[in-house]
Amino acid sequence: MLIINKEEGWIGYRLNILGVRVWSDSTCQLVAKSGGEWRTMGPARGLPVAVPTNAAELLSAVNDPLLLTAYQYMAEYPESDLAGLLSKRMDFETVLDSKCH
Repeated sequence: MLIINKEEGWIGYRLNILGVRVWSDSTCQLVAKSGGEWRTMGPARGLPVAVPTNAAELLSAVNDPLLLTAYQYMAEYPESDLAGLLSKRMDFETVLDSKCH
């Protein structure tokens, strides 16, 4: 599920209980559902971040919940722009504008 928060400047990509939030300031952060709220988890990371695309990259990301969550999101939603935003191949404002129209 895609969630946009223009006021706080982020785009959220949510799975069942985990997700990834990408901020307009070129950072990203893991989010988790706790009760009825989504909370950020761990430190924010600067972009670019590379989402694993093959078995070797996935194996090297085994201890990284943010990368594993992004990988799973892309597996479930292959047309998503999440990997493009995280890698900075796509511009945040361009994606934000395209989702809000």
